Amino acid sequence: MVSPILIKKGDATRFYWNIDANVGAGSPNRNDDVQLVQLAYAIMATKPDTPAGDKAIYALVRPGSPCTGLEADPLVRAIRAHQARRGGMQDGHVSVIAANSGIYPYGAGAVVFMLIALVNTIFDTMPANFPRLDKHKACPPALRASVVKACTL
Repeated sequence: MVSPILIKKGDATRFYWNIDANVGAGSPNRNDDVQLVQLAYAIMATKPDTPAGDKAIYALVRPGSPCTGLEADPLVRAIRAHQARRGGMQDGHVSVIAANSGIYPYGAGAVVFMLIALVNTIFDTMPANFPRLDKHKACPPALRASVVKACTL
C-alpha cells in the first residue's frame, strides 16, 4: 500500500507518497505502488517541458494497467528512459524511499530518490488537493483506495 513519508531538507519537512515495494523491472509491482508511478508518468506525458522523445514513451503508460516487470512493459520502458535522462541508478525500477532525507549514496556523491521527482510531478498538477491523489481525474482504483485509507486513518 502506498504510504506517507516525511522528507527533511534543511529545516523544511515535506509530505511525500512512498511505495511499499519497488516498481518496474524484476520488482514485486504491487497494484497501488504501480499505479502511483503510472500516474506520475501519465502526467509527465502531458507536460510541455517533457522532452519529446520521453513524452512519447511516457504516453504509452496507462494508469491502472498491470505491470509485468518485463523490459517490453510500457512502465519499465518509461522508468528506463527517465533514469537515463536524470542520471543516478540505472536499474529499471523505482525504489522505495528508504531514508527520510530522500537521498541515497551513489558513486562519490548522493542522488535524490526517483520517487521524489515523480511525486513532485503529481504535486505540481494538483497543489490545492495534494496529498489527496484520489481527487486527480486520472487516479486509478487501487491507488485511490490506498490514498483514501491513508488519509482517513
